[in-house]
Amino acid sequence: MYAVELKEVNKRFQDNRNKEFVAVDGINLQIAQGEFFSILGQSGCGKTTTLRMIAGFETPTSGEIYIENQPMGKSPPFHRPVNTVFQNYALFPHLTVEQNMAFGLQMEKLPSREISSRVGEVLEIVKLNGFEKRYPRQLSGGQQQRVALGRSLVKQPKVLLLDEPLGALDLKLRKEMQLELKHMQQQLGITFIYVTHDQEEALTMSDRLAVMYQGKVLQLGAPVEIYEKPNSRFVADFIGESNFLTGLVKEQRGDKLIVLVDKHLPVVVTYPHELPVGKLITLAIRPEKIKIDGTNSSEEKQEDNCWLGKLKEAVYIGTDTRYIIALTEQSSLVSRQQNLHCNLDQYSLGEEVKIRVSPDNIRVIIDE
Repeated sequence: MYAVELKEVNKRFQDNRNKEFVAVDGINLQIAQGEFFSILGQSGCGKTTTLRMIAGFETPTSGEIYIENQPMGKSPPFHRPVNTVFQNYALFPHLTVEQNMAFGLQMEKLPSREISSRVGEVLEIVKLNGFEKRYPRQLSGGQQQRVALGRSLVKQPKVLLLDEPLGALDLKLRKEMQLELKHMQQQLGITFIYVTHDQEEALTMSDRLAVMYQGKVLQLGAPVEIYEKPNSRFVADFIGESNFLTGLVKEQRGDKLIVLVDKHLPVVVTYPHELPVGKLITLAIRPEKIKIDGTNSSEEKQEDNCWLGKLKEAVYIGTDTRYIIALTEQSSLVSRQQNLHCNLDQYSLGEEVKIRVSPDNIRVIIDE
């Protein structure tokens, strides 16, 4: 039994000119019990609309949504075993932390002893013991976020929906809360469905994630699969950073494909499927997979994918340095090298350097 299942779900809206547009286009998702599942995409891709349909705030135009095997596409939010944490927290400013958390249970007319017990348990989970009597205005942004989270958890939902809940926090606090949310989800065993446009956030926290674009799910899988094996140029470009080279298939030798980039630069790629000679394809290479050596390096030259390039730019970013290397007159590559030895003047602008890329670290993307 899935915690949540979407079958051929569509959502269409009409704009102020009465023109129809598709927000969600026939998506199918199966989300397992106890899974931390993220929906990732740009603004306007349909991710929040999908979450709102699961929550019951929007009704699918067609298709069905199942929550624990029960059809819920047309059920109101209060009939669904889910709760939602919003980006703006929506806390009651005139109520204390304790009162904010207890509010939903009071509306259900639960006994005061049970309410007190549940609120006490959740205060410990979200690490707000000692803050019970404070008001939202007396809390930091991270603490307010915990109150919003606790207010949802206290109702013991089967599924917790989170709509970019860390978006209002500063970078350092956001990274801390990412790990806390993941640990909390593992401790509680509740299914989390998390919507974000932040790629690093989705990769850090998710068991699986779906990448959406123009209302469709382009790729679905574990973070390592999405990052290392993107199935389209959009996914490769949106998740992290990628270099793209366009070339024609020259020949195939077993599981090795030889591609000519800019008509003369041979690139060898590990690719087990057959492609016709002359086919135009795109190659995606992650910057951290590109290794740089000075031309006076004593290391033996690799037979495959060892090229000379000219260093055009170097940008220091703390943990690593971002280099831009001109490979041909038309093509440049970005490489990111870790700053392991504090040798920040290792290469000079305009210097000729060797670039090395393993054939296993190049992804083939077939242009449609």
